[in-house]
Amino acid sequence: MAARTPIAAIKRVWERIAPLQLAERSWDNVGVLVEAPFPETRERKQVLLTIDLTPSVCAEALALPACSAVISYHPPIFRGLKSITLGDPLQASLLKLAARGISVFAPHTSLDATPNGINTWLVEPFKGNSSAIEVVTATENPPEGFEGAGMGKIVRLKVGMSLEDVVATVKKHLGLQYVQVATPNPERKVESVAVCAGSGGGVLRGVKADLLLTGEMSHHEVLACVAAGQTVILANHSNTERPYLKAVLQPWLQRELDTEGAGWEVLVSTNDADPLRTM
Repeated sequence: MAARTPIAAIKRVWERIAPLQLAERSWDNVGVLVEAPFPETRERKQVLLTIDLTPSVCAEALALPACSAVISYHPPIFRGLKSITLGDPLQASLLKLAARGISVFAPHTSLDATPNGINTWLVEPFKGNSSAIEVVTATENPPEGFEGAGMGKIVRLKVGMSLEDVVATVKKHLGLQYVQVATPNPERKVESVAVCAGSGGGVLRGVKADLLLTGEMSHHEVLACVAAGQTVILANHSNTERPYLKAVLQPWLQRELDTEGAGWEVLVSTNDADPLRTM
């Protein structure tokens, strides 16, 4: 019989959303990172979504009356740890959650690669003007039903757009007042857009597209793109990821968890925010 704990239910439904097989397992750390030790938490059915598990997000989870799990897109445990202590603020968050019986699950690149994932959402405002949408790097041997999975997306536009219009479209979609732009020619029409959520310098390297949209690139990666005739839009790392939680993942996960029984409530953190501000 399948386990009836909340984290077991989350693991089951996640395989219908973004199987962990899609993740970049050679370097990424995905799945259950902290498993709650207390069986009495099985009746708690609140799930908190966040991009980063910061101390303020931890406090938010602890304040919820029935939180059983935090789904943190970025894994709070990324590399091997020799100890977990209260002296480290991020490790302290994990200890506090475990002590309260709250599990932690991290999907990261599985949610980037899945066909209805973050990169698919990033190109959403361009779909009405697209002649083709392609994956930058296709996932090898994806699970059945997840054909078309992969990292990054390229949109070929039917009608070219001005850089000003592309920037306005991106800012509206991401809910931002400002983005950073580097371009060799601000007057050139944009005929194709390639996107990669988060840090896209590696995924987008060598991609044939007029404009590259991502959260961050290194200084030299931006220089190389501009030298190659490409425009770059940078929105800050997590700003390309966070809006997806409320727009897509919250209702999707809610529908899937409802098939596991009554009483589930999927929430999006109100304390989660990009750490960088333009002042």
